[in-house]
Amino acid sequence: MDFGGEMRFTFNSNPLILRAKFDSEPSSVEIDGGANQDNSTYRTLKPTGYVFEPTFQDNAPNVATSLDWEAILRGGPYNISLIEDSTGRLYTWTNAYFEGKPRVDHMTGEVSGIKGRAASFKKTTA
Repeated sequence: MDFGGEMRFTFNSNPLILRAKFDSEPSSVEIDGGANQDNSTYRTLKPTGYVFEPTFQDNAPNVATSLDWEAILRGGPYNISLIEDSTGRLYTWTNAYFEGKPRVDHMTGEVSGIKGRAASFKKTTA
């Protein structure tokens, strides 16, 4: 199976350039377990939403100026798409928001420290 390759990212049809890896959590729950004093077991479920963590370039395609990261973080909800051109996979997050604290590396233009969280997630293949 192939992974990665060229990827395109959009939020509400606005493109952002991905710089490095893109991590995602394809489950909207976190489950933790434990044991009671009588050795019976239990588990707890915590809703988390669908989380993804991108690394971006600090400008939009064909634009020389830096992005307004505060406006992006304060905005939303967004419909977000990640398209893997090389594999034909399409990932979509709907009713999504960005969170975190953006960090811009002025030497490389890389933006990190941002996560996204969505109410729904879908993966399709061509």
